[in-house]
Amino acid sequence: MLVLAAIILACCAVYILSPVTTSTDSAWTFHVAASILRQGNVDLDEYRGIIDLQLDYRMREANGHIYYYYPMATPLLLTPAVWLINQVYPLVYPTDFYSYLATHAPNTHTAKLEKILASGIGALAAVLFYLLARRELPIWPSLALTAIFAFATSMWSTATRALWQHGPSALFLALALYLLFRSTEKPPLQFLVGLILGFSYLIRPTNALAVAFIGLYLLVNQPRRIWVYALGVACVLIPYIVQNWISYDNAFPPYSYQLFERLATPGTFLEGLAGTLISPARGLFVFTPVFLFSLYGIYLRLKRELTIRNLDLYLAAILLAHWVIISMFEDWGGAWSIGPRYFVDVLPLLVYFLIPVLGGGLFSNAHWRYAFIAAALVSMLIQLHCSTSIDPFMWNGKPVALVDAPERKWDWGDLQFLRGFCPADPLEGRAPACWFGGDG
Repeated sequence: MLVLAAIILACCAVYILSPVTTSTDSAWTFHVAASILRQGNVDLDEYRGIIDLQLDYRMREANGHIYYYYPMATPLLLTPAVWLINQVYPLVYPTDFYSYLATHAPNTHTAKLEKILASGIGALAAVLFYLLARRELPIWPSLALTAIFAFATSMWSTATRALWQHGPSALFLALALYLLFRSTEKPPLQFLVGLILGFSYLIRPTNALAVAFIGLYLLVNQPRRIWVYALGVACVLIPYIVQNWISYDNAFPPYSYQLFERLATPGTFLEGLAGTLISPARGLFVFTPVFLFSLYGIYLRLKRELTIRNLDLYLAAILLAHWVIISMFEDWGGAWSIGPRYFVDVLPLLVYFLIPVLGGGLFSNAHWRYAFIAAALVSMLIQLHCSTSIDPFMWNGKPVALVDAPERKWDWGDLQFLRGFCPADPLEGRAPACWFGGDG
């Protein structure tokens, strides 16, 4: 328990003290949570006076009501925390939190509160990953992998900077994976696995892949008990669909069904397949080169047992399908974000496949051991800069907005994670181009 407490405290301290906040899509999360608590609904009609429907891209009108465009699962998940904030708020400020939200649109104050709650979510995800690692590894390698998960990936630079969907998504995937392993001794836990993965789909639609592939794994291995898992999923999805019909006259909210309007052309899809992995601004292996070793970890797992009964085969399939899906969208780069934002949801799986790398024979070779350590350190340094300097985030809009110049995602002379290192112009200077007498 002391180790778990130390992980939570260390992660929360680092995450909260890191100054960068990136509250954009998530900015109305507290208002939605307060509406659920106070009025028992998800519409934001009571905030009409502080909402600019013409300019705020996060709002939609349906059947005469105002709704938050993004999935409601994260605000719902955070209702206990928002209730607690409201209880203690008058101890510090001259009003309660609900009253503050009623007269204030999202601002720097709510953004800082977002970061605190997101930091707690990231810390819990790190604890769950440590428990996963300890199934196979001694304490120190497990702690090393937990540090990689927490500080050498986008958990630090993205998931904990605001209440993005990705932090809760990664948390629920880690929890489902942990309970799935535990269910080998306690089969009734499969109901909780279904419940958690069903809710993860509400958080982020791409988690439908985890619901499907883990369901398929259970169907292959325990066909007579698949109903337990399916019941857990149904307990979440049925109320979700009913609520959507009431609110939107559709089985899905606008965020889900409008995704199909943003599919890429075949050419953009091929670009996305490459860009999500190696783009200098969005590439997974550029921002977290340590994940190159995850590919070797997948090889080790499947080499050991390449059968349809092997869970690792289904986990690798989730990663593969996730990569394909996020590449299918016209905006495969994730708009205003830092690095490979769309991969944050599956970070628990990517780090999970590092377990056999540390537990196998790779580390007996000094060259590979040093290469792994170097990749992990580079990954951590990148996340450190992106979490402590606002310049990489502002790269999205300077010198020209990424939406107007998508080719910037391939500019190796203007690496997002190096923004801020041009002495003459840290905010807009192109690095590394400026280091060699180029534009800066």
